[in-house]
Amino acid sequence: MIFLPLPIVVALMLVSVLLIQRERLLQAPSGRIFGALLGFYCLGLVVIGLRWGYGITTLLPLMAVQAALWCPLAWIAFRSLSRNQALWHWPADWPHLIPAGLVLASIVQWPAPIDLILMATYLFYGFLLWRLSRRGPDALSMVRLNSARVAHLALTVTAYLLFFYTVIDVLISLDFALYQGQHAASIVAWGNVPSILILGLAAVVGGQSGSEPAAEVEVAEPPTDGTDEQEAKELMPRLEALLVQKQMYKDPDLNLQRLARKCGVPARRVSRAVNLLTEQNVSQWVNEQRIKAACELLRESDESITHIMHTVGFVTKSNFNREFKRITGQSPSAWRGGV
Repeated sequence: MIFLPLPIVVALMLVSVLLIQRERLLQAPSGRIFGALLGFYCLGLVVIGLRWGYGITTLLPLMAVQAALWCPLAWIAFRSLSRNQALWHWPADWPHLIPAGLVLASIVQWPAPIDLILMATYLFYGFLLWRLSRRGPDALSMVRLNSARVAHLALTVTAYLLFFYTVIDVLISLDFALYQGQHAASIVAWGNVPSILILGLAAVVGGQSGSEPAAEVEVAEPPTDGTDEQEAKELMPRLEALLVQKQMYKDPDLNLQRLARKCGVPARRVSRAVNLLTEQNVSQWVNEQRIKAACELLRESDESITHIMHTVGFVTKSNFNREFKRITGQSPSAWRGGV
């Protein structure tokens, strides 16, 4: 009977996710980087499976280099969802190559510190991702607002995944120190199980970033002398006019960056104004306008709920039903039956 180590099984599952999401990943601006992230991770899982499943120790250097490169790649992928700029900024981004360089130097000169280098890399990029996640869904301004919640979840869980991998490396080191590595293979195998959910989410997120028209230029308004609340009150009517009167909420690809560009202000000001005056993030606020429009159509027309869902800018029934219940306390069908 052919034996397949668990990491290789996980890799095969993730490859199937990549194939399913292939078209969306190719079309989305950040989709290719997320596709590369997943593909690179699958390669790492195969190497891990060969090392711990079949005892092929010659692959250890490749495994270490892959881990040192994957962490920066994860950061660059999620960072690309937070701003409308090039994925790679040279020379500002060259330090992201340092972990892989240190690992390569250690392989050639002194292998002992490799585990410490990898643990430090996991912690550093886990912290960067965690810090970005702390800014909430509005930090991912390039993601479609319909998918902001899922994107933020993928970002947060990926940050904790890197912290988790630090713990796994510590456990493996302790196992070798105390038990001559008797449990290392099991620790590695089960340590990769959470990646099925996490990286599957990343594949979905990669297909949800929206592109911005090149002709639209973000206008950075000079700061005013008023308070944040005064600035928010001045900006909010313009946002409402765009979203409601011009019906931008109907655009299923609407994201924070696009809304900010249409308004002529930086995305962070839009987010701050909405947060301050509505106590919601931008995704929740936009969805509230969509649900209001959906309620009006449910009351005044005989169109199907699915048709109405698409008309007001929702893409999936699950998202529409969840937001409808959050705002009205009822399902769409129950609400229509009660009017």
